Amino acid sequence: MKISTLPRQQYKQLLRDELLSIDEIKAWIARIGCLVIGVGMLKGGTGKTTATIFIALWIAWKLGLKVCVVDTDNNSQSVVNWLKARKVLDDKVPFDHVVYDENDEDGPELDDVIEHLKESYDVVIVDTGGAGKEAYWEVSKEAHLLILPVAPSGIEVIRIQPTIRQAARGSKANENTLRASVVMVKCDGRTSLPAEQRPAIAGHIAAAMEDVKHGDLVVSMPAEAFEISNSPDYPRFWETMPKPSHTEEWGACLRHILKEAVA
Repeated sequence: MKISTLPRQQYKQLLRDELLSIDEIKAWIARIGCLVIGVGMLKGGTGKTTATIFIALWIAWKLGLKVCVVDTDNNSQSVVNWLKARKVLDDKVPFDHVVYDENDEDGPELDDVIEHLKESYDVVIVDTGGAGKEAYWEVSKEAHLLILPVAPSGIEVIRIQPTIRQAARGSKANENTLRASVVMVKCDGRTSLPAEQRPAIAGHIAAAMEDVKHGDLVVSMPAEAFEISNSPDYPRFWETMPKPSHTEEWGACLRHILKEAVA
């Protein structure tokens, strides 16, 4: 059952039990200095840029923190294109962004870029390209959290294992405990498909973790109540600037994920 359909008292109880409070998140980020989040799968078209932008908007609006988004997708540069559309429409975007070109042989490594940005921002969110294995590895060396958006579709679910293995490779050089969360997106509550795919996703996570040394990487999947819907607000955000209320679904999911991470 989605949280938006719960009775009021049950909804309030869920918020208390399953979500990290706003004050707790801000205090934790202040303690660690800068929260680094990597978003992406080793497959294109999974909704990584949508997730990146909605998470960045929610953090900037709801938490009032200074956020920078790093676009590593050399092929589509989706974040850049979205920002260009916002500029044309004179929309105010509450976060900064930089573009990282992994093909620039004379440029800095991505982990060095992240280290530099950590000095100026409270949160750095990295939108990783669908096929950028090296970028994903470098993000995994610096991140506190990886978000793997995946639709309830077999063609996307099968990419979970190689993505987790690449994250585990980077986590060996990460001084933090790297946590990865496989978040089901584009979920249609009118069908049983999301529920059908949850066991398959859990199976792929378990299979990938067989090769991961204990302690290098922690992988989880949010509770069913925090799956991301196929709301029309997501495709519409390319033409229309989202409202703060449109970001609350991703905000609740992030608060749920951080509840375990901060514990």
